Amino acid sequence: ALPYFDRLDYCSMMTNEQVYSLAIERLLGIEIPERAKYIRTLMGEMTRILNHTLAVGCHALDVGAMTPFFWLFEEREKIMEFYERVSGARMHAAYVRPGGVAFDLPLGFMEDVYKWCEGYARRIDEVDDLLTRNRIW
Repeated sequence: ALPYFDRLDYCSMMTNEQVYSLAIERLLGIEIPERAKYIRTLMGEMTRILNHTLAVGCHALDVGAMTPFFWLFEEREKIMEFYERVSGARMHAAYVRPGGVAFDLPLGFMEDVYKWCEGYARRIDEVDDLLTRNRIW
């Protein structure tokens, strides 16, 4: 049943898995390990960024701004690579499961996420400048 929830919203795959897993855990009274909670939170936040990056990029494209769309899709691709590293799949991960997560984080994962966050913050500032301070608009 778990892979089905990935397919309900292809923009927020792991959050759908998490909601299902939380419901099962609550019904059965399962307490998950602390580390699994942190991993779920991290991947849930990355999923949220993935979703909003797609939304803002597509909105920019809808109003005729192609450059921010391409920049944001490039960032989205990096997040998809993180998905693949933790789960082995880019879209339908089936990573969050009742009782925890399928696998622990790979070595070096957190360092790479930290580096990506620094670059993403700069990219968002560039997108903001292009969409809100550009003379065209």
